[in-house]
Amino acid sequence: MLWLLHGNLGSPADWKPAMEALRAGGIEARALNLWKYLECCPKSLEDMGRVLCSEIAAQDKHPWLCGYSLGGRLAMQAVLTHPPLWKGAVFVSANPGLEDEAEKAARRAKDAEWAVKCLSAPWEDFLKEWETQAVFGGESGNPDRSSLKPWRKSISRAFIDWSVGAQKNLAPLLRQSPVPQLWIAGERDTKFTALARRAAGEQAVIIPHAGHRLPLEAPARLAESLQQFILQNP
Repeated sequence: MLWLLHGNLGSPADWKPAMEALRAGGIEARALNLWKYLECCPKSLEDMGRVLCSEIAAQDKHPWLCGYSLGGRLAMQAVLTHPPLWKGAVFVSANPGLEDEAEKAARRAKDAEWAVKCLSAPWEDFLKEWETQAVFGGESGNPDRSSLKPWRKSISRAFIDWSVGAQKNLAPLLRQSPVPQLWIAGERDTKFTALARRAAGEQAVIIPHAGHRLPLEAPARLAESLQQFILQNP
């Protein structure tokens, strides 16, 4: 089974088009709702890595894992927590971490601002501001996030607990990991294309004419890359 983790301000439904394409190719996938894990209490990135390992291992003895953006960073934590569990991992538009401490501090401060806005601003105003970020620039059609409003407390907490500013730079550990890895980014997403190439070199998959939101923008191409990776690592 391939387990799928969505991004920030995302939901399991974001994976539906890719899951349908995967199923047509004979690969079963399941998408988790990450927000439910923050309903009760704070949970660090490392804690969430352990939770994912425990929950998925209880249902699947040798799973595949794929995470997009925030979900990609959580997938990294899970892979590093218990490498023997995983057949392979795919990181889509994902950042292994920041190296500069000042940059980390700035990111934590910015994410703290987002956390406050998520809770206190009118939901539609918060979403509009979120969509203006440069990383989403030039992408066609913003996804409907009205259904996420009931999860706003968990989403707000995620800005704090799961900020990339709170994350160790995992790149060195991932390079040493025995778990087969695939890094994917969209061609128009220059920042994450560079991160993918830095992590995987020529093995990185860069999807043409696509931006950051690959599960929504290029689900068929993404599913094709996932299927090839799985078939190459039986």
